[in-house]
Amino acid sequence: MNDPSIHTVSTICGGCHNMCPMYVDVKDNHIIRSYGVPGDPRTGGALCSKGLAAAQIAHDPRRLIHPMRRNGPRGSGKFEQISWEEALKVLAEKMLAARSEFGPQSVAFVRGQASGWGFPYDNIQRLAHVMGTEVSGGASECFVPRAVAEALTYGAVPLYYDYDHTDLMIFWGRQPTFSGAPLLRKIFDAHDRGARLVVIDPLRFHLAARADQVVQIEPGTDLAMMLGMMYEITERGLWDQKFVDTYTNDPGLVRLRAHLRGENRMGIAYTPEWAESICGIKAPVIRSLAVEYATTRKACIIPGHGLEGRVNVTHTTRALAILRVITGHIDSEGCDVFTLPGPMRNPAYFLEDRVIKDYVRKDPVELFAVPPYTPENVHYPFLFMGQGLIPTPDMIHMMSEGKIKVAFMQGANPMVTLPQPKVTRAALDKIEYLAVADPYMSETAKFADLVLPAATYLERTEPEWFKWDAWLSTVSLRQQVVQIGEARSDSQMLIDLGRALGFNDVYPTDDIVWYINEDLKTSGLTYDDLREHPFGIELAPIVYRKYEKDGFALPGGKAHIWSELLAGAGFDGIPVWEESSESIRSKPEIARDYPFTVFSGRAGPMYVHSQRRTIPWLRELEPTPKVMIHPQKANELGIGNDDWTIVESPRGSIRIQAELNPAIRPEWLYVPGNWTEANYNELGIDSDVDPISSQSNYMMCLGRIKIA
Repeated sequence: MNDPSIHTVSTICGGCHNMCPMYVDVKDNHIIRSYGVPGDPRTGGALCSKGLAAAQIAHDPRRLIHPMRRNGPRGSGKFEQISWEEALKVLAEKMLAARSEFGPQSVAFVRGQASGWGFPYDNIQRLAHVMGTEVSGGASECFVPRAVAEALTYGAVPLYYDYDHTDLMIFWGRQPTFSGAPLLRKIFDAHDRGARLVVIDPLRFHLAARADQVVQIEPGTDLAMMLGMMYEITERGLWDQKFVDTYTNDPGLVRLRAHLRGENRMGIAYTPEWAESICGIKAPVIRSLAVEYATTRKACIIPGHGLEGRVNVTHTTRALAILRVITGHIDSEGCDVFTLPGPMRNPAYFLEDRVIKDYVRKDPVELFAVPPYTPENVHYPFLFMGQGLIPTPDMIHMMSEGKIKVAFMQGANPMVTLPQPKVTRAALDKIEYLAVADPYMSETAKFADLVLPAATYLERTEPEWFKWDAWLSTVSLRQQVVQIGEARSDSQMLIDLGRALGFNDVYPTDDIVWYINEDLKTSGLTYDDLREHPFGIELAPIVYRKYEKDGFALPGGKAHIWSELLAGAGFDGIPVWEESSESIRSKPEIARDYPFTVFSGRAGPMYVHSQRRTIPWLRELEPTPKVMIHPQKANELGIGNDDWTIVESPRGSIRIQAELNPAIRPEWLYVPGNWTEANYNELGIDSDVDPISSQSNYMMCLGRIKIA
């Protein structure tokens, strides 16, 4: 029998970037269950474990539900409850005093993934600009370095992989079973109808179990294989001559072919045989895949975070983008397609005139509002260009040098997620006043002076358009399902803080609906429109080959095989092989004592970065971190399954149980990321940084293992 006291709310999951539509049944401010939306064009009605655990996420008894003020030494974990009014008053006073005495950049607005990169990001940019500064953090670590490299190649990022029409899917450093489980149906549907599935990954597991071909590449050497594939394609004349000659800045591939033959800074001919000596993949395999990709008209390359966390990330992603370009596999049916990244947002919403006097943004904002300048203290302008965020290394340096007096962090836990936590801790200690907004007393929040209880995605009302992988051009509405304690959404906090700061001219009300309507004004959409269509209003249809009409959004209107922008800044215009900063080849003297290649990545589909470890349903799926080691090597070292081990690098060590698994090669170790109990970042590298993107070499290093 139906219970009339139960009502159903249509909303959007916020467990990760996929933003899957969902229904949530609620009774008396308590979630009964959550489930997918049948027939949804992206998910088909599926939810992953994070969406299905909505009730436990919202009602987790470990959550913070009141503002808390430190009443003991910093880091002691001693806090007392205070009111929102008092919390906002104190934080506003600290911010205004710092700005008055030390200038706007002494106040930092620090951003992490957990708050979301759509409407909440618009709001933190708005408040930062009102204060006269920019947002920092959250971009150097993932996605944006890849996005910058792709934008430097064809002026945008292809966000839609045309699974419905493709004949070849190459997942390169991407594990969709972890990062997009509800979208697996589209991948498997394509596979079932005959599309070939290739997985390039150091680990032979999960999606690889269904693959037609698995290429088990050495971590950090993807660029070498890409260059080898390019060499094979160009030497065999398999490139798309019409596309290259018409739509790129290297007609005839004159520059690229000379570069691949050895006319580059390193003097290396990037043959498949050379690539084999680096990445460990046999030259015939590289040749075969290159030919298959070039001659399959409808083919996708789906990259992921596995290509990142190394100092060669920009060149690696540029090489992948060039592979797409020279074969014509960009913005075409069955390939990697550009879609409208978001609704046309009101350019006046971002208040950049508060930073640059008299500046008026004329064009609507489609994805991120990137100010037309490089802020003081930013040493990686290409990274800032990608999202309008002060790079993480610059942020840490500013903190370490005492330039940041007050910091407000949202959706970030840098004590766990950044390499070398002791370096992060030392930087945080230099901040005079630290406020952290988080649903939990996180490892970073424990060092704060003020902790504000952040709402989960189930307690937020906001438009949402940041949909990953199958990025259809739609805008949806996340609707509040329940209210837990005094938790507030990240956007609501920023609005309330703006009013506490006295900026009532741009914060005339605390009603979130006013800000939704103001942000979306240029799109013609309103909150009421979204209420009527919560699962999505289409912004634009999928259109192929838009470059035929519009060209590419780069100088000359062409795709850049040779990057004029990088070359103009003193960098290589075409990707040059650069080794990871710590590998068996770049640091043979270290490899003598630390013979294993140790690398990291996602912990599984139930977790995102450091989030969700407190949720019983999710923790049951993956209760403890374990280092993956090949059984042969484990036997040689006397290590048994579930034995406690010590994994060490030249920088630190962790204690972690062993998982004997043939999915990994004997000379490698895999440590899942962002566990506080065994944090890979204790091993990782923070000091070696990609000079273009600011990404540190934090996902791979040399190490050793022994019985604890």
